[in-house]
Amino acid sequence: MVVAAHRVAVIGGDGRLRPGLVEAPEVVVFKSPRDGGNGDARRLEAALRAGSFGTLIVLTRWNSHSTTRKLRRLCKKLGVDIVVMR
Repeated sequence: MVVAAHRVAVIGGDGRLRPGLVEAPEVVVFKSPRDGGNGDARRLEAALRAGSFGTLIVLTRWNSHSTTRKLRRLCKKLGVDIVVMR
């Protein structure tokens, strides 16, 4: 069983990760609102609130400023580690 603290969520792009970007037992990729509509972003927010992830990686190249800002605030409020990268 994978503990939520070891689960990593990634939002951005079309769902493909660069090899070696994340080394964790479980990585779940959510499409950015630009690539997948708002559905994945909403599912990510719900999963973060439910405590499903210990870390969030935001790939800013594909996310808007407002999406990134919203996720930063949510992660800060919930105590979830966040990494913002291009």
